Amino acid sequence: MRIAHITDIHVTRIPSLTQMTPKRLLGTANLLIGGRRHHFSSVVQEAMVDGVDALEPDVIVCTGDITQTSIPQEFEGAKTLLAPIFDKYRTVLIGGNHDTYTQGAWKGQVMQTYFDAFMGTGPWPRVHHLSETLSVVCVDTCRAHLTSSGQVEATELRRLRTILEGEELQGRGLLIALHYPLRDRRGEPYGPPARALTNAEQLEQVLMPHGKRIHAILHGHEHHGYRTRLGTGDSAITILNPGSSGYAWLPQKRRTAHFNLYTLDGSNLHVDRFAYCGNKNRFVPEEGGAYETGG
Repeated sequence: MRIAHITDIHVTRIPSLTQMTPKRLLGTANLLIGGRRHHFSSVVQEAMVDGVDALEPDVIVCTGDITQTSIPQEFEGAKTLLAPIFDKYRTVLIGGNHDTYTQGAWKGQVMQTYFDAFMGTGPWPRVHHLSETLSVVCVDTCRAHLTSSGQVEATELRRLRTILEGEELQGRGLLIALHYPLRDRRGEPYGPPARALTNAEQLEQVLMPHGKRIHAILHGHEHHGYRTRLGTGDSAITILNPGSSGYAWLPQKRRTAHFNLYTLDGSNLHVDRFAYCGNKNRFVPEEGGAYETGG
């Protein structure tokens, strides 16, 4: 099975005055004055869609932040952008902190209204069976908060434990999809606290007993991609973050967009990483192999 992993696309529109909240006001100031609007590119985002489509994956997993401040114009833009691949290939989608940017977007489940077909329904975690032997377990880590920190609700942690120990997933290989990192590129707990999952350690404790059947933890949030591991020995779990799939091409700052392609053959997981090349206006295999050029 071939699985494309995209994340942190950040389709960006400027909110109207009537859409401003205190957090959106700060975020928009960062876009317009702080220069964040130049970090992402619609040209690159369109090339990402073309690049994924050219690979004809069996499944797409998107780990959130498809928008910037979770306004309807951004969700509409993201839906138009992603429709050529989301409607063509089996897709599993979870939200990011930018997709739950305000209380209204979070509590109102605005992302769900636009992308219901790809997110599943019911309480979290949500399980997507990709085949008779492989499932994706999606963990909701995002909330509306003044900082960029996330949290897994206690009820979700309990339900995750029950799901992982239950009969439905017995004998299946698993992928865990979430937005926030558990570990940084050095394998240490991810920080700083204002950008991290506040109860990451508790989530790790639920996941680690099942390490032998978890092929990988897939996440986003950190725009410079990396590969690391959770735990040691035979039960260590691979953690994979492609990096932002909508990043502008800024070679002078060693920045560009990426997405991953995973090939699963039994218990063997092979990773290919694709990077946007502005000279060719397309995504190409990462030089030297996955993660050889850094973030």
